[in-house]
Amino acid sequence: MELDRIVRVDMTTGTISETPAPESLRLLGGRALGASLLLQETDPAIHPLHRDAVLYICPGLLGGTAATTSGRTSFVFKSPLTGGIKEANVGGQLGHRLARLGIKAIAVTGASPSGWQQLEITASGIRLLPADHLAGRSNYDLHRELVGEAAATRAAATIGPAGELRLAAASVAVTDPEGRPTRHAARGGPGAVMGAKGLKAIVVDDAGAPRSIPGLRRDEYRQHVTRFSRLVLEDPRTHNLSKTGTAGVVRFVNRDNIQSMPTRNHRLGTWEHAHSISGQYIEELGQSRGGKMLPCMAGCIIKCAILFNDEHGNHVTTALEFETIALLGSNLEIGPADAVAELDRLCDDIGLDTIEVGNAIGVAMEAGVLPWGDWQRTRDLLEEIRQGTVLGRIIGNGTVHTARTFGIDRVPAVKGQGLPAWEPRTLKGMGVTYATSPQGADHTAGMVTARSVNAETLVKQSRHEQLVMMAIDSAGLCQFTNALPADIAAFISARFDTPCDDETVLRAARAAIESEREFNRRAGFTAADDRLPRWLLEEPLHTPDGPAIFDLPQQLLDSVWS
Repeated sequence: MELDRIVRVDMTTGTISETPAPESLRLLGGRALGASLLLQETDPAIHPLHRDAVLYICPGLLGGTAATTSGRTSFVFKSPLTGGIKEANVGGQLGHRLARLGIKAIAVTGASPSGWQQLEITASGIRLLPADHLAGRSNYDLHRELVGEAAATRAAATIGPAGELRLAAASVAVTDPEGRPTRHAARGGPGAVMGAKGLKAIVVDDAGAPRSIPGLRRDEYRQHVTRFSRLVLEDPRTHNLSKTGTAGVVRFVNRDNIQSMPTRNHRLGTWEHAHSISGQYIEELGQSRGGKMLPCMAGCIIKCAILFNDEHGNHVTTALEFETIALLGSNLEIGPADAVAELDRLCDDIGLDTIEVGNAIGVAMEAGVLPWGDWQRTRDLLEEIRQGTVLGRIIGNGTVHTARTFGIDRVPAVKGQGLPAWEPRTLKGMGVTYATSPQGADHTAGMVTARSVNAETLVKQSRHEQLVMMAIDSAGLCQFTNALPADIAAFISARFDTPCDDETVLRAARAAIESEREFNRRAGFTAADDRLPRWLLEEPLHTPDGPAIFDLPQQLLDSVWS
């Protein structure tokens, strides 16, 4: 079996080709590889849902190895939300399966002329199968059938009804280690792109895959795995994540001296009922319901995925994360955790980005479409998205579309993508990242939570963190490992038997970000797009330290990549 190969699937003709990756792409993986391929092979001016717009699915450079959390996957495409390049990063079992089968990237182009299709990938070969019998089915049902009891070797990536409808907030559901569709490539609308190609599901089974990796300096790599795992486990941040997941930060950001909990469509920074959706409260519920912390992919030692059961001990979700809790919870004034968990499960089942939909519903509440805090009406609205009603399609097409439809000018979005939960008026470094990342409003593009530092320092921190996150995404690691460029360099050196140091990693990250920026430039983006919405600059968030706005000079934003 040829390793490090690129699989090209033409949905129009049904043809599949496999070619060895060229030497120029040897040290590119994940997000960086997708950015390079998209810039080379897709017209930046194309409509994101056109048949010639290419969808790339790329495991990381370290995929298929024993490095902890190295099984993440990058979906790279032109976004129907932003109109620019987008990478949707996801855990689950897909990345490791693809990498173990020697696949460096899948490039999907064209559009099926004959109904829905399923892409099947095994050690024996790759083929497209008719999949009209899967049409209309939701993700939990799909993964029960496509993965079922074979989760030890099999993983699926599927679209639910939202993807079939090509809605801009549609996600791609990826199998978690328990065989459930709780991991999502969500941001930017990859589900809509996959749906436009008539690709309902990808099923990967790595049974029979080779166990050895050519070129790997095995003993040295094993030493790096042990050392890196020890660093991750000894990090206090890992202990916190393993106890309460990302939901544990609710108590931190809702505190009086922080006030960064998005509430009532980002108008307030605290919510009086925040404890009812906090990680600490969820941990208490779990003690009597059989809840526990799980890995979101094989080989993860952090285990920050919250297994959330209902009062009868039945599974509800394993993806109750801070962003979901904040955008579907406090932002809509909905609680407690049980209510938010059910909304999260619906989003997973339908195939929706919880951040985008939480923002869109917040805008709809501001427009008077439904009352604040109305859980039942919010639940009904998600079901309308499933059914494809007019109102459901409006919400399912995202924050900006919803605001435009209902005449709301206070739009919580950057580059067309809904704001994450990290508040840019109090955490101004996050505002720098939202404005200047080619990805738009994406907290994972570069986390900067420093406060009480000057503007120049925030700009430098954002630039550095964006470079580090590009390196982490390209390696296929999880950001919660807090991997340093030197860690990644050591792995690359041993994995590919080639010299590599931290400066090499950072230079490659900078080149990849420049590829993303160049794609956006050719798509029509200018410096005017590297801005936050005006209301964040003018509407103060009231905190104990005084009114907070995003007040960093625009020329500083322009200097981030100059």
